[in-house]
Amino acid sequence: MTTPSHSAEPQRLAYLESIRGLAAVQVVLLHFFSAFWPDLVFESVNHGVAWYVHLSPLYFLYDGHSAVYIFFVLSGYVLSRSFERHLEHPLALILARALRLGLPAVAAVLVGAAAIGIIGRPNVDASAISGSEWFASPHFTELSMLSIVRDGVANALFLGYRGWPGVAFLSPWQQPISQSFVPPLWSLSIEFYGSLAILLLSWCERRSRPLWWVAMILATIFTIRSAYLCFVVGHLLANWLRAEKPAPASPLLPTMAVALGVFLCVRADVWQFEWLRRLCSEPTFWLFPGQSAAQQQKALGAIFILIGLIHLQWVRSALSWPWLVKKSRLSFPIYLMHWPILFGPAALIFLWLSGVIGLELARIGAIVAGISIAFVGALLFSPIDRGALSLSRRWRERLSGMTMQTTALRHAVVAARAVPVERGPASVLPNLDRSAAA
Repeated sequence: MTTPSHSAEPQRLAYLESIRGLAAVQVVLLHFFSAFWPDLVFESVNHGVAWYVHLSPLYFLYDGHSAVYIFFVLSGYVLSRSFERHLEHPLALILARALRLGLPAVAAVLVGAAAIGIIGRPNVDASAISGSEWFASPHFTELSMLSIVRDGVANALFLGYRGWPGVAFLSPWQQPISQSFVPPLWSLSIEFYGSLAILLLSWCERRSRPLWWVAMILATIFTIRSAYLCFVVGHLLANWLRAEKPAPASPLLPTMAVALGVFLCVRADVWQFEWLRRLCSEPTFWLFPGQSAAQQQKALGAIFILIGLIHLQWVRSALSWPWLVKKSRLSFPIYLMHWPILFGPAALIFLWLSGVIGLELARIGAIVAGISIAFVGALLFSPIDRGALSLSRRWRERLSGMTMQTTALRHAVVAARAVPVERGPASVLPNLDRSAAA
């Protein structure tokens, strides 16, 4: 068995937290623009200025689809550095991860269900005024405790949603995402299964370097057309400590990587590589079921962007600003909370403003007011997020401690049985019994 090639205690990389926070803002902007300023997101008949903004690099500022793939690469990196310290207790890591993701998911679903029960669905009337068919499309078949539990636990964490990236063989048990109270939960099942893949790769590295290389090659090939490729790349970057080692002196290659990534992400909605379209549509069991070519091109673009960003020293310095790092810790709360606020209070504000100040100003007012409320909601939700993080750590430590005690007892019993009888009547077993009782 080999030991890890780097230190067991990874340093806190503050600027990675900021990247996650900015990616969460991209998701929020995408959804609010989709609701109140749809020409910035969807193709229209007129092809006005907003649509050309969508086709320009400016679109990346609110390209929430690509931002989710950045989340996945970051998770692959951060989880790899965390898991390497606890590989002796894989079950503890899995249960802790389920708690970390599951508790906030259930809480978010409760908030979403409460918003529907109290406010109703003002998004339907608002969509007729804003011209966004997308804003009217999400609907919910029922409002019950069973649907809440299913959406917050089974769907969000384990099953995913039909027709969305995830685990395709679970499709017989999946529900359409239109039945979700908080549709951004679609990414959590990928986060959970991606963390299992990271755990397996980390275990292979601990066992043998050649075994790890074989596992990495096979994982890359198998996930080449799925979102899980992001986790594999994040794990590789973590193994090489790319976010922690000094950035290269020349910014040329990292800048080119960022530019290429932005190009791939922005153009993915209207153009994809021909080879990628064929790869994603190939009916084979040898590769993980593919997502659409547009989605996979965004995943590839997100990989290039993150690789470029972590190799630019000026980016590291700018994103290490303490205020930005602190606010970015709200990334998961705002990712979960902005949806019920968008479809509830923000829709009501838009309906009211459109009759007072006119449509165009109402768009801006609803976006500004809705995002502000979403940040307030994220602040109120953050104790739940911190509590889930703290609880998952305590459970991991407790389960790890129980495993260590069981292993120690087993070794002590084996050693006691190996003691020759002629050495005397003394035995360590009574002490072991007292230790176990304590």
